[in-house]
Amino acid sequence: MTEPARARAAHDPGPGIAVAVRPAVPGDADAMAEAFVQGWRQAYPGVVPDAVLAALDTERTARWLAGLIEQRTEGDTDVAEQAGHVAGFVRYGIRRGEQPGGYVFGLYVHPAQAGRGTGRALLRHAERRLRERGCGTVSLHVFQANERARRLYARAGYVPDGSTRVEPEYQATEIRLVKALP
Repeated sequence: MTEPARARAAHDPGPGIAVAVRPAVPGDADAMAEAFVQGWRQAYPGVVPDAVLAALDTERTARWLAGLIEQRTEGDTDVAEQAGHVAGFVRYGIRRGEQPGGYVFGLYVHPAQAGRGTGRALLRHAERRLRERGCGTVSLHVFQANERARRLYARAGYVPDGSTRVEPEYQATEIRLVKALP
């Protein structure tokens, strides 16, 4: 199956709303940045310092995302579309030098699209693509204080492996979650 055909076929039938997942292009960066900034501002008060949230800048975030898309420095970035609009995105790839397997660098859904299957579609898409690349496991980090995200990932089969890290930029503890890919 070609890449465009695979992207068109990747959708979540969800609750009556189709979610199409496709590779991101630099022109998606503004909508992606909006999803990122709004998602952080809604989900992370009390999780990361207020100064981090206040410093979020949509234009700077869009430039950063456009660079990730163009250069593929961390792997792939794919977007979810609902009704022709970018509703969220996922960044994933294979981290070298760590435990073998795939890694989800970030999954973001615009708060206005929450609860519509967008996050599930993006996560399944990333897992399928990583499995196609030979990964038997996938991992990600989630803020320890973000109980909602931890519950959502648990429903998707992710479990803590006991390791944690503190990202200096965010000054918040993250836990590592892992999942075996069938």
